[in-house]
Amino acid sequence: MDTFSATNEILKNLQAIYKYTDDIMHLTKDMENAMITDDDAMFGRLLDMRGDVMIKVDSIKVENKKIIAKMPEPLKSKILGIVEPKGKQVASTVKLDNPLETNIFDTQKSTMDLLKKVIALDNSIKNRIRKGGVDSKA
Repeated sequence: MDTFSATNEILKNLQAIYKYTDDIMHLTKDMENAMITDDDAMFGRLLDMRGDVMIKVDSIKVENKKIIAKMPEPLKSKILGIVEPKGKQVASTVKLDNPLETNIFDTQKSTMDLLKKVIALDNSIKNRIRKGGVDSKA
């Protein structure tokens, strides 16, 4: 696969990850509502559904890693810097050379922003569970 096709495939995969992350957010909100209405069975079903979506996201991330691994340097390092910044590296410090790289950056940033919201809501739900909101076995 040439680098342009590979980069396009990564973008397509990142867009799918964003969609699945949005699905995770909706399922998490539904879990919160199930907890508020004390519907343990629905909470458990939603938790399972959310787990299934997370497995899909993980599968796409593995596919992206395989694509990136086959890229030539320095493109490989650049895309990794955008998709999986390490340690103190910030994706925004990566120099973007074309609209495709910018689109990858923007999609990844949007996904990470949404993921932060999912994590915050998830933590709120966990705190309620600890305080006795929903049976923790759900």
